[in-house]
Amino acid sequence: MLKKFELERLMCAVILGTSFFATQVHAEESLSEFLLEGINITALGYEKSNLATPADTVVYTGEQLKETGASDVANALKYKGGVYFTNMGPHDQNWITGSSQINLRGIDGGTLVLINGVPSSFNNINHLDMLNLDEVERVEVVKGGGAVLYGSEALGGVINIITKDQMKNSLRVATGNKGQRDYAATIGMGKASLALGRNEFGSTGNMTEKINNLTINGVSDVGYYIGFGDSKKDHLAFNYKFDDKFKFSYMFNKKKYSINYNDVNETLLKHFMYDDREHFTQMAYNDENGWDAKVYYNQRRIENPDYFVVNPTNIEWEKSDQKQYGLDAKKVWRGDKAIGLLGVSAKRETYKNDNQKFNNSNSSSSTLKPIAHFGTYALNSFSLYGSYDRKLNQATDIIFSAREDFFRSDAGDYNEFLPQVQAITKFDDHNSVYASIGKSFRMPTFRNLYYGSNMIEPNPDLKPEQGWNYEIGYKYDEDGRRFNITAFRTDIKDQIISVWGSSKSKTLNASKYRNTGIELRYEQDVDKHFSYNVGAVFAKPQRMYKEGQAWVDTLGRYQINGGVNYVNRDFNAALNLSYWGDRVKNGVSSEKVTVTEISSPLLVSNLHLGYKVAKNVNATFDVDNLFNRKDIANVGGTSNNNLYYTMGRTFRVGVNYNF
Repeated sequence: MLKKFELERLMCAVILGTSFFATQVHAEESLSEFLLEGINITALGYEKSNLATPADTVVYTGEQLKETGASDVANALKYKGGVYFTNMGPHDQNWITGSSQINLRGIDGGTLVLINGVPSSFNNINHLDMLNLDEVERVEVVKGGGAVLYGSEALGGVINIITKDQMKNSLRVATGNKGQRDYAATIGMGKASLALGRNEFGSTGNMTEKINNLTINGVSDVGYYIGFGDSKKDHLAFNYKFDDKFKFSYMFNKKKYSINYNDVNETLLKHFMYDDREHFTQMAYNDENGWDAKVYYNQRRIENPDYFVVNPTNIEWEKSDQKQYGLDAKKVWRGDKAIGLLGVSAKRETYKNDNQKFNNSNSSSSTLKPIAHFGTYALNSFSLYGSYDRKLNQATDIIFSAREDFFRSDAGDYNEFLPQVQAITKFDDHNSVYASIGKSFRMPTFRNLYYGSNMIEPNPDLKPEQGWNYEIGYKYDEDGRRFNITAFRTDIKDQIISVWGSSKSKTLNASKYRNTGIELRYEQDVDKHFSYNVGAVFAKPQRMYKEGQAWVDTLGRYQINGGVNYVNRDFNAALNLSYWGDRVKNGVSSEKVTVTEISSPLLVSNLHLGYKVAKNVNATFDVDNLFNRKDIANVGGTSNNNLYYTMGRTFRVGVNYNF
């Protein structure tokens, strides 16, 4: 591993030396010839090929992600290199938040999710598990920070889901074990498109060791285990393309998950519901003169009722409502030797929460606390950002970017200036080397600042996290062979974490995070029938609670992933694997970071088979957890007694009809 000083020194050498390298390159290509295959727009805010982009960027089409056997973005990305994830219940949900937990470069809450370039997270939760692949044209993943273009949360990177302008007419029905059902339809109606569907999963049974004891009707030593009950997800997407410049899009996602506390015989003791509904509405304008503007409205509503089976009329509950109104507009100028970008964004967010909790959440006879009201709280933000992409010579570009954010909220005012410098040298049509240094940050969420309960204490004095990303990389793309190697370093201070006190947890700016590593990725299209990809990440993510304490490891030290794809006339097959090793879990106790080693590695796998049985009819067969492994998905708290396991092997058989 490179030490911080060595990595920074090497990056400076690359940036300062690009003009020297360029003198050795006799390239004759014009700017238009830089726009080769693998075009992305997320990394720089305008179109450039992967080879000409000074960032670790990967573009996956919706069809490529479907080859993982997944129906949503989260379940597909977990097979990709450099993606940290928590793989637990149906749809990879997490029993605490009801959401899949996915992040880049190992930074909790440091991955910004965009829908068509618009931030879509609520309270720093990104619901990639609710974004159905039927609606996705492509997904662009940019690692290493992206706050200069997109603002708060992009400490570790950006995931931009770009939806389809038009959809084909199709129907899909699938069924499988453990109560799996999948119904979907897409309809193309000229300028309009519609997609809708439902995904269902049945109960899993117990997926943990014994967690603790409950008191049921006065009996105080009833041990409980956690499992998942019936899970349902619904989605609807509507697009209307007025012309080549104007597009309207609306997306509705709903999930209704249930989490169960069971006894050793899987008899239900306590039942949790998680009802989450999200709306995303956009009006977008884009023209050939470089103007790009979006006006949007997003809303998320949650309802969480919980009760003991022996006393179902005594219900603790929570309801919250979060809204986002905003606009983002930018202009791109292209010249023979330079590209300029100027942008402005404005957003208003509001948050309201009402809840009524048990006085003793472990007792079926507990009384309820008085109703608690939080909000409505508001946050107004305004941003100016820009970049200047200058061609130093025929082969080398250097990019200077900056952003100024202004926040005004009930918790106080805050301003942040974010600089970034990037450089890339393209040796020829197939090879390039780049370097990047940039600053990112993350604002505390409404829930961090204001939410309180019998277990959580609010903290309106939180300040934002701040971090720097350093990165150098090499890219190669020729004749169906693509190779990337990236060395990276991330440093974050004032990291927001939950610290358990004598009776409650409190969110504090009480930690530092750093990660140094190397990521490799290789893909090859062997012929028209066969292709494969392999990748690896070797890193050392670490945290420190207080200055002067020792750094301790977190997450995993290495990941190996790969996939093979085969197509021959009417038959296609894909196998995807991701393996995490040397894993740890940590929390905070007694004023220091605790470390819990996870004794087993984690292997996720999927086999996808498809066969064209008629002109417009395709049959599919998917198997998740192909090797039927019972791996430790996560560790609750700081004890190896609180183990959460992956589900066993599951399969689905489906039929797709295109018309």
